[in-house]
Amino acid sequence: MKRSLGRLLVAIVAVAMVGVSPPASAASKKLLIAFSPGVTTNPFYVAMQYGAVTAAKKYGVELVWQGGQQWDFNQQSVVLQSMLARKPGALILSPTDPEALKPLLRQAVGQKALVITTDTDINDPTFSIRKQWIGSDNVLGGRMAGEALAKALNGKGDVALMGALIGVTTNEDRYKGFKEALAKFPDIKIVTTQYSNDDQATAASQMQSVLLANPNLAGAFAVDTPTAHGCAVGLKNANMGGKVVLVGFDSQPLEIEDLKAGLTTMLVTQGPYQMGYLAVENAYKYLTGEVKSLQQKITTKMYVITPQNVNDPETAKWVYQTELPKD
Repeated sequence: MKRSLGRLLVAIVAVAMVGVSPPASAASKKLLIAFSPGVTTNPFYVAMQYGAVTAAKKYGVELVWQGGQQWDFNQQSVVLQSMLARKPGALILSPTDPEALKPLLRQAVGQKALVITTDTDINDPTFSIRKQWIGSDNVLGGRMAGEALAKALNGKGDVALMGALIGVTTNEDRYKGFKEALAKFPDIKIVTTQYSNDDQATAASQMQSVLLANPNLAGAFAVDTPTAHGCAVGLKNANMGGKVVLVGFDSQPLEIEDLKAGLTTMLVTQGPYQMGYLAVENAYKYLTGEVKSLQQKITTKMYVITPQNVNDPETAKWVYQTELPKD
């Protein structure tokens, strides 16, 4: 997701540490696992943290969860340097840049730390730096969004691609999948592509501008949480809620409210809890010798939320947290 919820004017990073003490009998196997999300303020990563904390408690490891308040390479670099100074057994992260973080990750490998990426990824096709990536098939997610939008429009109409970031692997894959899906529908035309820079207010303003420039706009795909909610706000402000088909991505509580209010038509969502849980579990099993190798890529499931299933018990499992549950 990428993925901040706002342009927070801060120059520091937010630190959240979770220490889980192992049973006395397992003290000799105590491991330090460092986990750096792309940003701490997004419910997607809060859900991922919940999964990581749950696995850390189960396996009796010390988990350090630390990240920036914005999706920012410089903030994450500072975080990673601090983490590496503690010599963790494993470094798990959602990279904010596919290239620029690689020197720090090579340093981690040099320190004999296991490197696993979640959600976003680095450019490392041979897996020479990280041992494993865990996340969604975002090309598939973009394709699902495109197909859902095309179906809702009966295969024709002008649409907007409301993007967030350029160069972030998850976003780029969703753009690709969306365009692939719409290529099968010659009567659907992408009339504009916008980039919100992961900022909700920017997305709202862009949505209104797109509507003014394209009065026949029939639909839009918003690629992540801040963009999707911002676009919903933009539609509401323009009195176009429910008149333009809006397919969003992810499922933080504000997006669910937009769906129930009729501003958003459907949401393609992911499993961040599973990503966090599996990353910690797999790191533990590999470092303790329980498994000798790791599967290079693990793709977690996706789910489509609609007005018809939004109140189902199954759907509740896919809504992202805004805070960690109390013990």
